Amino acid sequence: MAIAKMRKVLLVGEAGLREDVIKKLADAGIFQSVLPEDGSIPEFFQKTEIKTTSIEENLTKLEATINFLRQFEEKKFELGLFPSKILVKSEEYSEWIKNSNWEKICQNVGEIERKIEKLKEEENSLSEEYTNILPWRKLSFSVNKFKTSKYIDVQLGIIPAEAKTSLSSILKKEAIHVQILDEVARKVYILLIFLKEKRAEVENLFQSLRGEKIKLKEDLVPSVRIKEIKDRIKQIKKEREDLLEKAEKLNQEKVKLMAIYDYFYELLKERKVNSHSHLSRYTFILEGWIKEEDIPTLKNVLSDLSRVEIIVKKPTKKEEVKAPVALSNRRLFKPFELVTELYGLPRYIEIDPTPFLAPFFALFLALCLTDGGYGIILVLLSYIIPKKVQVGEGGKKLFSMLFISGLLTIVIGIITGGIFGIEIQQLPAFLNPIKKLAIINPMKEPMIFLVIALGVGVIHLLTGITLELKDNLQRGRVSSAILDQLSWIVLIIGLLLVGIPFVKGFISGGTASSSGTGSQIPLTLSPSQLLPIWKKLPVYSRIGTVMVIAGGLVLFLFSGRRSKKIGMRLAKGAYELYGVIQLFADVLSYSRLLAMGLATSVIATVVNIIAGMAGGIPVLGPIAMIFILILGHLGNIMINTLSGFIHTARLQFVEFFGKFYEGGGKKFEPLRREGKYTIIIK
Repeated sequence: MAIAKMRKVLLVGEAGLREDVIKKLADAGIFQSVLPEDGSIPEFFQKTEIKTTSIEENLTKLEATINFLRQFEEKKFELGLFPSKILVKSEEYSEWIKNSNWEKICQNVGEIERKIEKLKEEENSLSEEYTNILPWRKLSFSVNKFKTSKYIDVQLGIIPAEAKTSLSSILKKEAIHVQILDEVARKVYILLIFLKEKRAEVENLFQSLRGEKIKLKEDLVPSVRIKEIKDRIKQIKKEREDLLEKAEKLNQEKVKLMAIYDYFYELLKERKVNSHSHLSRYTFILEGWIKEEDIPTLKNVLSDLSRVEIIVKKPTKKEEVKAPVALSNRRLFKPFELVTELYGLPRYIEIDPTPFLAPFFALFLALCLTDGGYGIILVLLSYIIPKKVQVGEGGKKLFSMLFISGLLTIVIGIITGGIFGIEIQQLPAFLNPIKKLAIINPMKEPMIFLVIALGVGVIHLLTGITLELKDNLQRGRVSSAILDQLSWIVLIIGLLLVGIPFVKGFISGGTASSSGTGSQIPLTLSPSQLLPIWKKLPVYSRIGTVMVIAGGLVLFLFSGRRSKKIGMRLAKGAYELYGVIQLFADVLSYSRLLAMGLATSVIATVVNIIAGMAGGIPVLGPIAMIFILILGHLGNIMINTLSGFIHTARLQFVEFFGKFYEGGGKKFEPLRREGKYTIIIK
């Protein structure tokens, strides 16, 4: 069964054994606790109040410290998709928990971080000030000293660059001296020196030129201040480097901090499970979920605690709706659980789509690549990367899924006659047995490839509708299964049987030969030709016509069966039949497989052509050719594998899941000793 059977478990035991039971459950990793529903526990049992504030504060401190120290990590090759964890020996782990002065380390790192942040703020402030006074750098005196002058006054200002000419003409008429200090970004920075009695003329000058008067800080000498700022910024950088050097020395404690974080992280999980329990004066009760297959393990884990009773029961219909979900597929299908999880887990009472989407997902991705050579590379990379790089459980599923898809890509590549963009018929003679397996060439026969893609799409859609039929039968909704899903299946199969001769005509160029006769069936469907077409149709197409009519009538008459008014029933039936249009749209969505397959083949061919042209260059030609071939084909593999994955997932999520799948299940998350940063090894 794709979804593991769950059982409700009630643990009842002596109050003093509660902590021991929870620790054993954490070691086993098979039990997910829940809060009992109101009224399900006797009143003399009281809910446990567990304070976790101090633990959460410790986790916050540790995480902040770890994140700050990450900047000193050595750069390693990582995919970035899946978090890697550090392996820690259990002896070291225990020693660190007992003796590490982690609070002092966090305090020191926190002080360093605060000082660095303060220096950064000061540097930003100085940089802003530097930018503001830089245009006035030619001033080697403070303009405020002219305040004590009896006759002379000065004014700093900014005018637009286009007003520079007007400024010169105006000043010729006035006893005002101007010095241009700088000109940046179409702005002119000026210093005006004038008699105090000319203050009114200066005011009018700025107004007429649309200028701006500037007032610097008192006693500010721009040239001196700029030097002070430069010196201070240099000093700040030195102070920051010293602080970072101290922090880098503390970075050697990061693994310890990660282990201690995981200790508190696991402790917090245990405390939360504790909070789900109820206590009486002498007894505790803890309720939760467990997979049926793990019940013997649970009994074995708690076997040495004789004063703990295990009560296992099958969940009621009401409880099944809230039951957590644990996918349990065969090894071949298990990697494709990743696709299901991307969309959302099924509810416990729902069908797990994983084993049904798996063959289609692998096939669709293979059709998107359609190159045997690319399949070989995909298989090799999917096998090697998980062995050389820590990718986690999710990464293992992804690469296993790509491995399976790569194997299928090799098969599709041989059938379509393409190896690294080279037609299989052009390969050496010793590969003649493989050449015989090449059936179609998508580049030369795209219509056949399109029909195959659409045909696989129809099977995909029919599978989805069949799963909905199965789901309704399992839930006792026989009428919905027969009148809705079965009617659609009959209608679709009927359309296929009717359309087969017309598809043959479409491929062959406008006509189709009926089986068993030499007559031709015209593709036109004008009323005058309906009877001749009917006579020329093969038997299976006539049967298909009857199936289309029967399926359509059932849908029209019974789709709105829940409505009391006849008119509303017929309206809903007509709307349901209108879904045939959407069905055709869904089928056409699978043409993206043709587009992706052709794109991969065309790009591979272009890479080979460019490499061949580069190979003709004297001396460096062979090197350039190899370089282009490697980079070109690897780039093509990466881009089209990513695009193929996205488009394939889209076909699953929209076309396939839309026929039967709802999702929204909650993942089964048992209490287990699983850290965020570390893995404890014995």
